[in-house]
Amino acid sequence: MVERQLARERERFLSSGGDPGRVRAEISSSWRRCRSWSVPADGLTRPYRPGVDPGSPLLRAAAPVLDSLVERLGDLQVSFLITDTDARILDRRVQQRSLIGLLDAHDIVPGFVFAEDVAGTNGLGTAIELGRTTRIDGHEHYASDLVPFTCVGVPITDPIRQRCVGILDVTCAADRDNPLVTLVAEQTARAIEARLVEQHSQRERTLLSMFLRSSRPGRGGVVVVNERIVMTNPHAARMLEGVDRAVLWDGAARAASGPVWGELVLADGRTARTCTSPLRDGGQLVGAMIELRVPDDAPARPQSPATMRTVPASGVPVGKDPAFTAALRSAYGLPAGSVLVLHGEPGAGKTALAHAAAREAHGEQAHDVDAATAALDGEPAWLAALAELLAGPPGAVVVRHAELLSPDGLRTLAALLATAAVRGRWCAVTCTVAPVLPGVEQETVGVPPLRHRLGDLAALVTAFAAPTVVAPEVVQLLARLFWPGNVRELRATVRRIVAATPAGTRAGLAAVPSDLRLAATRATLTRFERAEVHAILEALAETGGNKKEAAALLGISRSTLYRKLQTAGVDLENTVY
Repeated sequence: MVERQLARERERFLSSGGDPGRVRAEISSSWRRCRSWSVPADGLTRPYRPGVDPGSPLLRAAAPVLDSLVERLGDLQVSFLITDTDARILDRRVQQRSLIGLLDAHDIVPGFVFAEDVAGTNGLGTAIELGRTTRIDGHEHYASDLVPFTCVGVPITDPIRQRCVGILDVTCAADRDNPLVTLVAEQTARAIEARLVEQHSQRERTLLSMFLRSSRPGRGGVVVVNERIVMTNPHAARMLEGVDRAVLWDGAARAASGPVWGELVLADGRTARTCTSPLRDGGQLVGAMIELRVPDDAPARPQSPATMRTVPASGVPVGKDPAFTAALRSAYGLPAGSVLVLHGEPGAGKTALAHAAAREAHGEQAHDVDAATAALDGEPAWLAALAELLAGPPGAVVVRHAELLSPDGLRTLAALLATAAVRGRWCAVTCTVAPVLPGVEQETVGVPPLRHRLGDLAALVTAFAAPTVVAPEVVQLLARLFWPGNVRELRATVRRIVAATPAGTRAGLAAVPSDLRLAATRATLTRFERAEVHAILEALAETGGNKKEAAALLGISRSTLYRKLQTAGVDLENTVY
């Protein structure tokens, strides 16, 4: 009865496109993702990627577990699959000839890829998408040829590295009423994880053992660290969002001879008390354990001047990112008669930096002139007004959006700035791309976009939200967004969150707009991954969301485009171009 109802709901969804109302929430979301990726329900061709390495750590850990299990289960009609984190099947264990033939006929063979964006809803790709145990029964599959199966996928996590390394999947004939399939899958995955631990060095296993003993409930934040590994319990992970992990190892290195007590300023401005103790195995130093506690009455406060500086003109905090601090050093301290050119993406903070540099040089607010108004007033009139300002009383002048001027307008601007510099006036120009200003001696400084200085995001959020305190989990979520509008967009977003927070309370996830929660990636990306996704989103924006054209523009296949966005956790269905 349930299966017939599910079959009707699936058919209605595939034929009419309406949202499925009588299926599990995770199945409904998966179906809608598949539709957004244009995955066909029938006639599906799955990618095949040969070249599986049988000696990989995952397969070496899984082999003895699966060999023993298949031998003990005898003639039971089940198969065991191991995939990598791209849902490519690496290994298959099955004994029954009838089931082998059925699996072969449906590409359930090593080398084939079952990622959701190319294979639809299934126990391998959907488990990767959700990051947890996932069971797909019969007509819950998106692709018609998988309807005869029940599949249960369980993520396999390396307990020491604390990252997912693949999926263990148990597949059998569709049987909604068999709970043992899920139990067997989860127990098998845990056994493989135990083997992964055994494959690590004795030193790493010792650290894991010490970490597990120390991470008992009620102990607060616990971190175990050495030069290669950082293990954190959930409490510590939340506290350390936005904190440079190098700080942890520096503190641990100082504790080699005995416990060291200290303090650590967290992303929300609170100060955690720390106790760092050496960890030894038979007298040999193998790492350190850091315990973190925040007193109940600890107030949130901006970070000290040593770690944060505030731009007077707009309250934008200056962080510690090397590229940004290099821009500061170049912009600050220019003498009278200087011309500073700041270039970078819209919203990156060029104007704030220009006014801060002007105040640093003159101790007063600069005159602000926006080239965007030239389109309204007419370029000749706008340039005449600028010339009058530059010829008037002394003072710093900031010219914004210079890229909007015509080539003739830029040449006239250059002449005006050169004359003003000779008279000893301090001037700054902001633009997206550094303009050619003939005859002008200038200091040209690039301002990095926010995606290249995410280490400063916590400090920015703290300053924009003050005096409201923002919870670390909110900062963590904001770090998983892409910020095409850079610092300006972040400031507007923080203001939305603060506006939704009751007075006198801490801004938590409940105050984060739903569109932001949907847009956040599953995990924080590396700078390279973020750059890749940014390029893909720009191509999608340029093509109006047409994925085939965007892939052609980038010189990659559409499946590669899907895969990179899926790996990053970008929800195409909720992305606005």
